[in-house]
Amino acid sequence: MNSYYQSCLDEIKRLLNEDKIQVAHEMICQELSMPYIPQDALDALNELKMDCVSRMDVPVKNLELENLINGNAQAQEKAVSLVQGMNLRMVHDEVQQLLNSKVLLDEFKGELIEALIEQKIDEPYIMEKEGLQITFVPSSILPANEDETIQEAKVLFDQWFSNENPSFYHFCLRLLEQEILESRPFDFTELDATSLAKSIVRLVLNAFGQSDQFAAFVYIHNLQDIADVPLNIEKRGENNE
Repeated sequence: MNSYYQSCLDEIKRLLNEDKIQVAHEMICQELSMPYIPQDALDALNELKMDCVSRMDVPVKNLELENLINGNAQAQEKAVSLVQGMNLRMVHDEVQQLLNSKVLLDEFKGELIEALIEQKIDEPYIMEKEGLQITFVPSSILPANEDETIQEAKVLFDQWFSNENPSFYHFCLRLLEQEILESRPFDFTELDATSLAKSIVRLVLNAFGQSDQFAAFVYIHNLQDIADVPLNIEKRGENNE
């Protein structure tokens, strides 16, 4: 682990030892908001986050949270940020209200589901997605760091871009993270990793105004026979209309 993250982890552990749980949690969340985190540091930060959450006192009724949940889309986004720092077992109904929302974007619902997965919540939730009502148990969803399709896609990005074009590489990782959020509560086990990675590259090239280079990329990496798949991040907001 590099020295920066080791120093961060040491500071967080010091705060926890001094029972400064909220300060430690805020520091962890700040680090987790970064676009790229080495896997060993990510695992350690998530473990410390769970430790923080388990030690937080969460009131059964939270007036601020209730007001945010009953507000507009921006208020509900703030509600998601607020409950992510709570023991989610104690706010089951509030989480379900957010998942039921007609105005909260799927990306933020995905963030909420990721928090449920991290805390290994084993109670069922219901969510409507693409016109279907889905019942899911967060603890049964394969986490991204254990999903072979996602990890293989990251390896492909590393092989294709990390040395010659680091900024493009990190942009691919960021869009992959967003695709994970948009796709929840589903995992990626039934999707081909190369198809996923190829489609992410296509979208990044479009975002960079370089869509004319996609054919050359496909040819160079011999991806002509690899299917191009539609991405959920290309359909942002459709499920909320």
